[in-house]
Order: sequence, then structure tokens, then C-alpha cells
Amino acid sequence: MPKSFWDDSSRPITIAHRGGDGAGGNKENTLLAFRAASKLGYKYIETDVILCASGELVAVHGAHNWLHAAFTKGIARQTLQKMTLEQMNGIYKPGGEKVPTLEEVLTKFPDIKFVLDLKTDETPIPLARLLTRLKAIDRVCVTGFSYNRMKLFRQACGETKVSTGLTLGRGLRFRNINMLLLTSGRLSGVEAIFMHHSLVSAPMVSLVHRRGFKAVVWTANSKLGIKHAIRSGIDGLISDRIGLLKEVVAAKTK
Repeated sequence: MPKSFWDDSSRPITIAHRGGDGAGGNKENTLLAFRAASKLGYKYIETDVILCASGELVAVHGAHNWLHAAFTKGIARQTLQKMTLEQMNGIYKPGGEKVPTLEEVLTKFPDIKFVLDLKTDETPIPLARLLTRLKAIDRVCVTGFSYNRMKLFRQACGETKVSTGLTLGRGLRFRNINMLLLTSGRLSGVEAIFMHHSLVSAPMVSLVHRRGFKAVVWTANSKLGIKHAIRSGIDGLISDRIGLLKEVVAAKTK
């Protein structure tokens, strides 16, 4: 029987958010960031995925919309996905680095497991095809805010066993369909719930576990937040501050 994506002796599992800050905070989602996380001993890395106009899946987050782009001095992902890979690398250089394709990432880091956050509706089917071709489906957990994207990805994978999750956003949102799916017991076909750190509590983690899912927290970037998540009983921790995360987890688990 194939092993689960979450088979790991360490608890909680530590996950480098977009590769983390090991190569510098401005180099997220670059090969340098992923390499720095790997050198620190990370076996799990989270990254974002969108589809280029030229057909490549790339590891890039992008701004949510034009307003967010203006505020952060970034580029909206709706704009990025209209670019070819060549155009994207000509205009968007995180920390001076080129945007890596997902195929590059999976090929260059064969021993790393990746949490893949699907950012657009165009990604599920090309992702299923790429993972099948690279024989890398067992190395990824595919997640995101859209339950429909997860269902489409699973359908595209056919009978192949895949690991998927669902992301829960900040608790201050007026309408949270994903939270409703979880609390009402109508959520199926996923292995893990990726919850925003503001949602973390022992009762919340207990609910996730009762529903039969792994509880993973994003993005815990303070010592206090990391400790609180561990005390709450979570299974995985995602952080930008990958040195701090290792340090706090090591101290708490001695």
C-alpha cells in the first residue's frame, strides 16, 4: 500500500513556507529558498502554483488583485498568468532570481515533499498531467482555498491515490464556506486542513481531528504562535522563519 504524504516520524512536521527566509526574505519561491530550506534539514516545503500563458506551471504567488498589487508593489496573479514564462522572467525577479517552473523544483529536489497551493482555476488539470509524467504524485499534497479545484485535481488523477487539503482563511472573514464545510461534516476527499494561525485553538484542532483530517497551521512566524500551535495539538507547522521554527520545535520536543 502506498505511503501517505504525511508519513513522518516527527511531530509536528515542519514546513518551509515558500522555502522560508533561509536565503533572504525577498527570495521566496525561488530555487535558492528551497535549497536553503533543504540544507536546514527541511523535508517538507510549501510553494504556490499558477499556469503561464506558455503552458508551464510555475512556483509563484502573485498579488491577489490589482489593489493588492499596488499596495505591495507586486504583480497581480491575473496579470502573471497572461504572460509567457519568458515574459514573466523578464519582468518578475524575486530577489533577483528567476521564477522556477514546478518541473524544475520537483526535479532538483527529489527528496523533498511539497505542499502545492493552487492559486488559479487553470492549474488542476495541467498539474495532474505533470505529476503523472514525473511520477511525483506521492510527493505532493495539493491544497488551496477552492474546494472545486481540489475535486477537479482528484478527478484528473483518475484512480491514482492523491493527497489533497483545504485551506481555511482568517477567522475575521464574514463568509467562510470552507469553515462551514468542515463544521457541518460535509467535507470529504481531503487529508488535511490548512488553517490560518488566527484560528488555532485546542477545540479547533480537536474538531479537525474528529473529522478525520490532519491539522496544519499557516503561517506561524512568532515564537509565541509556534508554541501555541504545538500546545493545541497540530500535526504540521508552516513558517517563513524556518530557523526559528526548527529551534522552537526542537526545544518543545526534547
